[in-house]
Amino acid sequence: MRARIGRSRLRAASLIATFVILAFPGSALAHAELLRAIPADGKTIAEPVTVVAGTYSQDLAANSKLLVKDGSGATVATGTVDPANVRRMIARPAAPLGDGAYEVQSTSVSADDGDIERVQWTFTVAVAASASPTETASPSVATSSTPEGTPSVAPSQPASPTASAAPSPAPGDATSDSSNVILPIIAALAIVAIGAGFLLNRNRGRSS
Repeated sequence: MRARIGRSRLRAASLIATFVILAFPGSALAHAELLRAIPADGKTIAEPVTVVAGTYSQDLAANSKLLVKDGSGATVATGTVDPANVRRMIARPAAPLGDGAYEVQSTSVSADDGDIERVQWTFTVAVAASASPTETASPSVATSSTPEGTPSVAPSQPASPTASAAPSPAPGDATSDSSNVILPIIAALAIVAIGAGFLLNRNRGRSS
């Protein structure tokens, strides 16, 4: 009889414990578990990261913290409980996180009973390379520019000289040439006339 009573009490206690666990899961599981990570675990971000944060299932004690480490293991940011939300921790790097792999180490301390929960998550930053600016071809200018900026046309090549016609004699030159020919003739005729006259006079003298 007593054994039956003991078994009944044990069953009742088990049912009560199960009810308490189902009705108040927070009291049975006192750890402040990570519910959401920013950036998400395993995600690749295409732009520099300025904020790393985690949201938890319970209120966090003041000694909870986040550590953000780069690929070499160096700490690049440290976070604590967000004053605006006691279930959130946030870390702001001094400079945006550039290309590389990062690990976040979370230590959440429950404000209810001080239980500690440690988790890690990783993310990668791969900033998309911006397209290099294309070089614009400068318009070609046929004319060169003077120092003052006024375009000057290149001098054209002089035309090859053509054979020039022989200069025609001036009217004065023709007159001089004709006078040079006529004057000796006139002089010769005058000499002949004088000689002829001299001979005629001589012949007359002899005849008389």
